[in-house]
Amino acid sequence: MSAYGRFLLRRAVYAVITFFIALVMIFIIPRLVAVNPVDIIAASQQLPPSAIRQLTVEFGLNKPVYVQFLLYLKNVILTFPPNLGFSYEYYPISVWKLISISLPWTLFLVGTSVAISAFLGTMMGLYAGMNRGGILDRMMSYAAMTTQSLPYFWIAIVLQILLAVVLRVFPIGGAISITDVSPPYSLPWIQDVVYHALLPMITIVIATTPVYSIIMRNTLVDIVREDYMVAAEAKGLKKSTLYNTYGLRNGILPVVSLIAVHFGYVVGGALLVEIVFSYPGVGTLLFNAILSHDYPLIQGIFFILAITVIGANFIADVIYSYIDPRIRYT
Repeated sequence: MSAYGRFLLRRAVYAVITFFIALVMIFIIPRLVAVNPVDIIAASQQLPPSAIRQLTVEFGLNKPVYVQFLLYLKNVILTFPPNLGFSYEYYPISVWKLISISLPWTLFLVGTSVAISAFLGTMMGLYAGMNRGGILDRMMSYAAMTTQSLPYFWIAIVLQILLAVVLRVFPIGGAISITDVSPPYSLPWIQDVVYHALLPMITIVIATTPVYSIIMRNTLVDIVREDYMVAAEAKGLKKSTLYNTYGLRNGILPVVSLIAVHFGYVVGGALLVEIVFSYPGVGTLLFNAILSHDYPLIQGIFFILAITVIGANFIADVIYSYIDPRIRYT
């Protein structure tokens, strides 16, 4: 097997091990709360004891925990699409159907925000690195470090109050106007969706852009001292050519790695942003599932998020190995 093949195999094994550990944690954590979800359903709907016993058997809660875990592994690994069971709160709607409705909203929000913040952060870091020590470099560094320390939900609340409540530039929440009767995926519908998503996107971009700018700036400061950069400068290359060609190409490597490593953190922050803006994504669905102790729905959401984050990291490793071939032989 080639060195590149061994590299991919090693990364795939790491991904599988991480995924299995995630499955164990996903199953255990919701059950640490000593609450029977059937009791909650019975209390809210005033079910008779016979109905409670029937639901307990139907949900499999009468079986030992290890049996429930083995059945869970069988349903999520050996079936496609994964059999994530039925939601306790939205019974008899399946967990897969609920997630398939909410997940596209979250992917749209997170994917677009990460792409914008990575581009802006890289350009800001490149400019700061080219003009290191200057006034703008110091201002950008101070602003980036300050913004980076602010939690997602705090930025979301401040922007919501300022831009949605006070100035009324953006809608206060939701993903689409309740008065919109446009057909799905028509131009007016798309415009309305983008308009409602702008404020949550701005929140995530403000929260994540500083990370990329700081990494890019610090990487360029180190790269500019390398021998090949000194030699290129001695040959009389323009500063813009030196940084845009040599500096950017090598400085982008940590940014690509950071996108994957930081992706899980961004997803976690995006879930909080969705709750603040009542955005119909996975975050709002997860929040409601936690309040109702909906084990299958909580497990299903974290299962999908785990696959997304682990898959993003694996793809980033592959892309990184193409950008920097040295990684294949380490």
